[in-house]
Parts: sequence; C-alpha cells; structure tokens
Amino acid sequence: MFHIEVPMKEISSSAAGVAAVHDDALHNGFWSRFAWFAPAVVVLLAVTLYPTAVVLWLSVHRTRLYEVVAGVGLANYLAVFQSPAFLELSLNSLLYVFGALAVVIPTGLAGALALQNVARGAALIRTLLLLPWTLSMGVVGCFWLWLLNPSYGPISYLMRSLGLEPGLMLGDPSLALILVIAVTAWWSFPYVVVMMSASLQGIPAELYEAIDMDGGGMRTRLRHAVWPHIAPTLGSTALTLAILYLTLITLILVLTGGGPLGSTATWSFEVFSSAFRSVDLSPSSVISVVVLLVNLFLGYLYTRLTGRVSG
Repeated sequence: MFHIEVPMKEISSSAAGVAAVHDDALHNGFWSRFAWFAPAVVVLLAVTLYPTAVVLWLSVHRTRLYEVVAGVGLANYLAVFQSPAFLELSLNSLLYVFGALAVVIPTGLAGALALQNVARGAALIRTLLLLPWTLSMGVVGCFWLWLLNPSYGPISYLMRSLGLEPGLMLGDPSLALILVIAVTAWWSFPYVVVMMSASLQGIPAELYEAIDMDGGGMRTRLRHAVWPHIAPTLGSTALTLAILYLTLITLILVLTGGGPLGSTATWSFEVFSSAFRSVDLSPSSVISVVVLLVNLFLGYLYTRLTGRVSG
C-alpha cells in the first residue's frame, strides 16, 4: 500500500485558494444580482418612496404651492381632522367604497354561480361580461354621463315613458353618490365574476357528487362545498377592489366633478382637485397620508389573507 504525504503548508495554501475563489464568486454573484434588480429599485424609489417622503414632509409644513414656508408639526393634522369638510369627505369615501362593494360582490358572485350552470355559450358570455372591465374609466364615465343625462339620456327618456320623473340625476345631491356607486359597480362587476368563476372551477366534482349521494340540495352545496372554497378568494377580491375604490378619481371626475355640492367628493378626489386650486398643499398632503395609511392597512390584510390561502 502506498502512502502519500502532503505537506500541511500546501494543504493550507490550497484551502486558502479555494476560499478566495469562493469569496470572489459570492462577490460577483452579489453584484450581478444587484445589477439585475437595480433598475427596479430605482423605479421604486422614483415613483413610490420619494413622492411618499415629499408628501410626509409637506404634511408637517405650511406651504405656498410647493415652496415650504414654515414647519408646523402636527398642527396641519389637527386642523384637517377637526374640519367638518374632512368629516364629509370621510363619510363620502366610506359610503362609496362599502356601497360599491355591497353591490358588486353579491352580484358578481351570483353571476359566477349562474355561469356555472350554462352549458352552451359560457365562454362567449364571459367575454361579453368582461367588456366593461376592459374599457378605460374615462370612456365608462362618458358613456354613463350620456345614459344619465336628464334632458336627452336614454334612462331619463325611459323613465318619462313610464310616467316617472327622472329629476336631475347626477345633478341631484341626494342621488349623485348612489349613481356613482352604481356605475362603479357596473364597471368592476366583470372582475368579480372572473375571480369567482376561477374559484368555483377549482371545487372538486367529487365533492358535489358526495353531497348529492347524501341527499343534500343546493343549500347544502352552497354551505359545505362552495362557500369554504370561495371565501378566501372573495375576501382578497373585496380587499383589492377596496384599495382600487379608495384611489379612484377618473370616474368621479367625469361623472360629477366631485359635485353637486361636494356630495361625491372622496379623499383621493379632494387630493387631486386641491393640487390644482389650493395655494397651501399641506391639507391635501394630510389627506394623502390618511389614504396611504388606510391602503397600507388593507394591503396588510390582503397579504395575510393571500398568505394564509397559499400556505
């Protein structure tokens, strides 16, 4: 048997060489990964973090347009929160978000359940239902602005044919927000149908067969088969739409412009309009921070819900 002895000095030098190569590889791998993600990080800083930091900075200062005049600390927050106008904006925003969700979630779920029983033409019906979601909000707003015109709109004409008085429609302060909610629900209805249809198609057919064998009816199917499978998707869909509705401006801008008498103005719309007509931007910056915090909370709920589903 041959015995080869390797000097310890050579072993240590070889190990050091391997370690150096390994460190170089790690170093090069880190910089290569950084190079790949650097553009995304730059874009994130440019369009998200930097504007957020500017808004936070403006919210604690008094400004003349974008020129900072003086630091006031939390005085801007106290002034905005104690303002009756902010209370009205908050009420409009909550009514708008929860009102639209209260309409679109049940109708979207009902539409998805109805499509499950369609044997022929289901794909064509889904395509037609998806059409409103593919349109831009500006087009949707103009379309419904024509439909709801109190003078020559088709809806007002139909109401007069039935002996009903349409009134001012979108010009009525007591009716405008309801109509904006209805238009928003019509526009986002296809999204709920698609999400619910995808969730319903994931329910095993064996589960339906087992319920039928046990003598269960439609109510049992909905309770023990449909609801447990679609509840997470329903929750995530509602949270996604809530975040969308909180930041939605275009529909309100086209339909009512925040009127009449501010009855359809929301947090985001007020921030948008104040940027063009206010000298002091600090109140709108405070409202922007409020929208940011609410969206962060909804985003946290969304990640918890989707993480629980995927887990």
